[in-house]
Amino acid sequence: MTKRRWRLVIFAGILLVGAFIMQNREKSEDEAISLVLDHATEIDDIELFQGDQSLFHATGDEAQDFIEKYPLSHVRKLSKKERTIFEEKPVYHIVYKIKDKPLYEVEILKVAISSELDEKLQQMVFRVDDAQYLVYWAKEKKVLEQSTNTQRLLEQYGQ
Repeated sequence: MTKRRWRLVIFAGILLVGAFIMQNREKSEDEAISLVLDHATEIDDIELFQGDQSLFHATGDEAQDFIEKYPLSHVRKLSKKERTIFEEKPVYHIVYKIKDKPLYEVEILKVAISSELDEKLQQMVFRVDDAQYLVYWAKEKKVLEQSTNTQRLLEQYGQ
């Protein structure tokens, strides 16, 4: 084969590998969302952390007051540029569990530059005291719309 054909074959191979990787990534994101949605009603344990310190842990009926009823009702990807609007380290970390096994975990990010929030992000931000926060699903790099349950949890047990 000539050099030109080899280049075309290599280029086509790179395109195929890239397409496969992108398709596989989208499939794993969809599977993660489906897993949470399928088992959301089974969540029986919630734990709130600030750094490594556990601030609140509840199981059973006590946990139901703070568990999201529809955890992924509004999901949005957060770009790297948008991520810079928030403080680098999460203020809080919440773990939702089923029978002591984590189903999913979210981080609570504090808004650092509120003037940079676009209209869609502004709708997903909530206030606790004088600060603005956002629920961030770090594993999937997505923003989740919070309910009053998350806000109430932080108001009662956040520091």
